[in-house]
Amino acid sequence: MASAWSSPPPSLPSLLLLLLLRLSCSYADPFYWINPGVLVLMAVLPVLLLQISLGLVYLCLQHRLRGKLWAEIENLHRTFDPHFLRVPCWKITLFTLVPVLGPLLALVICYNWLHRRLAGQFLEELRNPF
Repeated sequence: MASAWSSPPPSLPSLLLLLLLRLSCSYADPFYWINPGVLVLMAVLPVLLLQISLGLVYLCLQHRLRGKLWAEIENLHRTFDPHFLRVPCWKITLFTLVPVLGPLLALVICYNWLHRRLAGQFLEELRNPF
């Protein structure tokens, strides 16, 4: 004996698509022009325009930078000069201590604030029990 649910019930996206198709067929609906093709166009068109505009910007920048690459390659010896690669000791200390001590200091400040607030609330409850 076959049951009424021999096939699985339709999923939510297929139900929404079916509802959208039914709505698009009735001309009493003010949104009758919305059909799957228009939805695809609304989804794809902004991405396509963004991709085309970024591509054009990239081409313009590439055109402007043509010929400057060889000059930069010739100037690389200045970049790797040992004098410019030295990092002062205080910078290393600063960049290692600040990420460690900053959160610890914030934790102490928050703890003290919370402790004072809770202690004040407790004292207020002692003064006015009811």
